[in-house]
Amino acid sequence: MSKITKSANGEDCQVRIVGICKGDPSYTIWSHCRHGAAGKGKGIKAIDLAGAYACTACDAAYDQLQGVPHMTRDEVDLDWFMGHMRSLVILSNKGLI
Repeated sequence: MSKITKSANGEDCQVRIVGICKGDPSYTIWSHCRHGAAGKGKGIKAIDLAGAYACTACDAAYDQLQGVPHMTRDEVDLDWFMGHMRSLVILSNKGLI
């Protein structure tokens, strides 16, 4: 586990999918990007820098493990990528990048 993934402990979810987000830092994990452009491959997670602080519910919605009937796939992806940007700022403020 890297310093980046460990840093998720106690952080607020930055993905914030409306109607899905738990809003409780005790559920926050480091959510890895699900796209190959981020280094993801068959059985390989994306690089840690390509991630976001996300609660387990938002991460499951992003990974399509939980449906989001009120949103399109593109809208869920946009929420995740905005959370990724917010997470990069937090990582920078923490001195992790």
